[in-house]
Amino acid sequence: MIVPLSTTLLAASVLTASPTALRRAVQQLDQAAFEEAQVRDDTATRAFSDTAIKTSGGKCLSVDQLSGDFRANLTPVQVTACNSTDGQKWDIITSGKHNNQKRAMLVVSTLTQACLNFDPRRAAGNQVNLFSCGGRADGGGEQTDSQIFDFAGGAGPLALALKNDAGSCLAVKGNVLDQASCSEGDATQSFTFG
Repeated sequence: MIVPLSTTLLAASVLTASPTALRRAVQQLDQAAFEEAQVRDDTATRAFSDTAIKTSGGKCLSVDQLSGDFRANLTPVQVTACNSTDGQKWDIITSGKHNNQKRAMLVVSTLTQACLNFDPRRAAGNQVNLFSCGGRADGGGEQTDSQIFDFAGGAGPLALALKNDAGSCLAVKGNVLDQASCSEGDATQSFTFG
């Protein structure tokens, strides 16, 4: 069977193309609502500041603040090529206003100051996002287990095990961060800070 060169090249480009970034949900943030909802905790203890979170495949967790709502809540976490932009910088908070648990961490976007969040009530594939730390959309919450992850210290590799869904870990699925049953040695569940 003879296949035209153009068909072969098209198929190769589709198979090797990088995953595309998610669509932007808003054109701009409501600045007053954003500033109320996403407040930096300057009293927090940070194990890491402005650090990348790398996957086992060498990509980085990344956010686009306009892919969530007008406050930068419900922002999906994407997996993209590492590029040192602000959307790929994270703080790992081990104690503070929104984390009062030992051997635990919050993962906070330094771009938006929103926390990595797991909400099992949302539709599958849309359960992992960024949300106001403390769990209230307006930023008024204190602590919520949906944003607390086990943390024994160190840069990893480590799994991001969920406090509010025992036996579940965050995992790379395509070009987004999602959840799956924890499985030791699963490369999609292995992350490194730095």
